[in-house]
Amino acid sequence: MMQAFTPHTREVWETMLRFLERRSTMTLATADPAGRPHAASLYFVHDERLRLYFLSSPESHHARHLQDRPEVAVTIHGEPWDWGTIQGVQIAGTAGPVEDPQEREEAMARYRAKFPFVEALPQALARARLYRVLPRWVRWIDNTRGFGYRVEWRLEPAP
Repeated sequence: MMQAFTPHTREVWETMLRFLERRSTMTLATADPAGRPHAASLYFVHDERLRLYFLSSPESHHARHLQDRPEVAVTIHGEPWDWGTIQGVQIAGTAGPVEDPQEREEAMARYRAKFPFVEALPQALARARLYRVLPRWVRWIDNTRGFGYRVEWRLEPAP
């Protein structure tokens, strides 16, 4: 899926995944058919390959945009007040609904484990659809390692 890890980038990748485990919300940027941008904050889960999963109404702006323009950008970050503690992920890739039943089942198990309150919303859950972001480019920013520290990966398309 990705370029070969060096010992350094393997450690950074794992640090980034642990960071994501402690975050609940991503910002998803899409564009409508005319190219007008739209951003939405969404709860997410991820896997070790950095595929991001989110639930949304198929009628939402961002879900409708994905039908015509699957290209997306994503940011996930904390809320630091000190530049020295800034950490975050920037992603460019594509997004769309999850069609594979096994992948959907595995992602929903992760989602329910991270967000147990979703079970208390059966009507909303019944109307929602599961979507997946497939990253092709990732940037990890971590000022705790020094101002402007970043590592980037270019990822091959996932099967």
